[in-house]
Amino acid sequence: MIQDLHSHTYYSFCGKDSPEAVIKNAIANGIETVGISDHYYGIVMNRNGVLYRSDEEKISMHTSALKRYYEHIKLLSDKYKDYIKVWCGVEIATLDLGYTLLADGVDVSMFDYCLIEHISNEETTVSDVFDFAAYCGCEKTGIAHTNLPSYIALKNYDMDIFFKKMAEQGIFWELNVNYDSIHNYNEHKYVKDFFDDDKILDAVKKSGVKMSVGFDGHRLEDYDISRVKDACYRLEELSIPMVR
Repeated sequence: MIQDLHSHTYYSFCGKDSPEAVIKNAIANGIETVGISDHYYGIVMNRNGVLYRSDEEKISMHTSALKRYYEHIKLLSDKYKDYIKVWCGVEIATLDLGYTLLADGVDVSMFDYCLIEHISNEETTVSDVFDFAAYCGCEKTGIAHTNLPSYIALKNYDMDIFFKKMAEQGIFWELNVNYDSIHNYNEHKYVKDFFDDDKILDAVKKSGVKMSVGFDGHRLEDYDISRVKDACYRLEELSIPMVR
């Protein structure tokens, strides 16, 4: 299966293209499942910033914005259902930059999946990723662009137990194959190392944890389908299940 579950559109502060353009590009490149996963804070805030008079107003405004985004992606999912499977996701930051965090009381469980980012950063607001995933409440939750072996070692966790718990809780691990101008053409080393590390491959296979592939695209002119397909094919060759 060829999938790309990490795509940004103009709903994200950093994105450029429309959701429909991203979906059309995915179809043209032979992708079977594409996930639109815009940043939570990009969806809920306008580009000039938002001032709130109360927490209740903040919850209402964020919820309305998320609903509009969700309905937009779902309309496109139905429009192109004969050509591609479209998932509506949301990427949730765990670094507090003053506007980035999931607001208390805002429900994101409607989304097909969510991606959690920044958990390995020293300043993350999340102390337990399993509790946070449960709090988000999405049917599927992924850990985005994270070197999990390093994170597991830093936290003094047992790798086998950690991956098994991920599998039991339905949390998948993203292989982020990004290589674009927004990220200064930097590649994630953990992705390059993944396929050559027998210890990690063995732990993943034994646990049953599922993987995903995402280009983390922000500009269609930077999109490189070969990186996506290569990762998907290699996972299939190793009989490592991808999230479905």
